[in-house]
Amino acid sequence: MTGDLTLSIDEDEMRVLGCSDLSPNKYFCLLLGDRLNRLYLILRGPVVLETTHGFLIKVRDGDVCQIGTDDHPPEIVMFRNIRMNSNKITNLPSPNFPHEVATKSYVDYCPRKILNGYVPSLRSLGNVTNLKTSFVVTASSQAGRGFVPMNVFNGFYARGSGNGGEWATDGETSNFYLQVQCPELVRVWRVALRGRDSNTQRIFNWNIQGSTDVENLSVIFAAPNPTYLGNTVQYFLIETSEKYNYYRLFCLDAEERKPGFSYMQLYIYSD
Repeated sequence: MTGDLTLSIDEDEMRVLGCSDLSPNKYFCLLLGDRLNRLYLILRGPVVLETTHGFLIKVRDGDVCQIGTDDHPPEIVMFRNIRMNSNKITNLPSPNFPHEVATKSYVDYCPRKILNGYVPSLRSLGNVTNLKTSFVVTASSQAGRGFVPMNVFNGFYARGSGNGGEWATDGETSNFYLQVQCPELVRVWRVALRGRDSNTQRIFNWNIQGSTDVENLSVIFAAPNPTYLGNTVQYFLIETSEKYNYYRLFCLDAEERKPGFSYMQLYIYSD
C-alpha cells in the first residue's frame, strides 16, 4: 500500500483506529519507521514509546521537552519552565556539584559558617578573670601577671604597655604555644590573630593545631614561613573536616625578647 492514509470522521463523534481485543501474552505495536522506534502496549502494562534518539515534544514549533538523548545514560531535557501546581519533586540525591539541586535534608544538615567569634571575652571590664564560660586558656609561659594567656580573648581593651591586654612569653622565642580549651567539640573555619601592640617581638613561623585530648595534636593550618603577626588583625582560613575542643597556636620561631600577641578568635561551623 502506498500513499497517505487519512480517515474522515463525517457525522460520527469518534473514529477508532487500533486494536481493542488484546489477550494475555499479546501486544499491539505501531511501528514508527523501523522496529527500534515504536509505540506498543502489552495487556495490563503501561503504554511504551521506544526510540533510538529520544522523544521530542514541541508546541507551536518550539521545543518543550526531550525525553531521552544520545548521552550515556540518556537524560530528560527541559526547554521551558516547569509548573508543579504545589506538587512535589521527591527522591533527589544529595548534591555533589554546584549546578545540582540541594535537598531539604542537605540544607538542614549542611554546616554554616558562623561569622561571629566563638570564644567570648574572658576578661571583664574590671580586668577580672571570667571563669563562667568554661573556656580555659593556657600557655607554655607568660611574662608576669599582666600578660596572662586569656588576655588574647579580651576584645574590650588593650593598653599601650601591653599589660592586661596582651599575652607574651617569659623570654621564649621558639617552640612555645598558647592553647584554648573549648567546652565542646567544634569545627573551625577561620582564625583571627593580632600580634603585640608595639608591632615588635613578632611571631613569624607558626601553625595551628587541634586535638581532642591534648596528647595527640594535628596541624590544621601551617602558615607560610615567614608570616609575621603584627599589630593589625589578620584572618586565616582553616581547611579541616574534624572537630576539636583544644586549639593551639604553636610558634617555631619569633623575634627576640618576649614575643606574643594581643588578640585571637576562633570562627566555627554550626552543627
